[in-house]
Amino acid sequence: MNHVIFDFDGTLVDSLPVVVRIANHMVPDLNLGPEELEKVRVMPARELIKYSGIPYWKLARLLFKGKKIMAQHTDELKVFSGIHQVIRDLQKDGFQVSVVSSNSERIIREVLRREGIEDCFVGVYGNVGLFNKARVFKTVLKDQKAKAHDAIYVGDEVRDIDAAHRGRIPVISVTWGYNAESVLVKNKPTYLVHTPKELLQTIQKAAKA
Repeated sequence: MNHVIFDFDGTLVDSLPVVVRIANHMVPDLNLGPEELEKVRVMPARELIKYSGIPYWKLARLLFKGKKIMAQHTDELKVFSGIHQVIRDLQKDGFQVSVVSSNSERIIREVLRREGIEDCFVGVYGNVGLFNKARVFKTVLKDQKAKAHDAIYVGDEVRDIDAAHRGRIPVISVTWGYNAESVLVKNKPTYLVHTPKELLQTIQKAAKA
């Protein structure tokens, strides 16, 4: 295993505060205060969409608008503490590292460039549909001339676990992102980690297995 595919929001970058503010602005009825936020963090994405009452036909338009607003606040998107070292160490160890995200490529690259780690990534795949990551994994592997058993995916949501399972790629779930640990465990990721240091160690061990 020599290719690590990362999710962006909630995995590499702490974007939740910005996302919550944008969501409350666009859909005031959500009213995502601290208590409500803890409630929705245990919901997989499909359940959350149903809970929000937003029809699927309207969701794509809201997501597009939300990304346009987020593009004006990229200075607020910060890489989680310890992630810089993980990415640099993976590069030093010879891993091919890429990003697959529903966020826009422009936003992803701007943040990675500002944080000084864009050069560590061999590919950035943005604007991926909420539930289309498994399909994009095939593109990533083809571009990198790799097979599913050569890769591992790192994400923070239940939909990341589902996508990895569909793509037959091992998945590491991180507990510092959007979905709470309890719901991640229920959906059976290959690995579960609580710190960036533990993430790096898990990837290194998986590569030797």
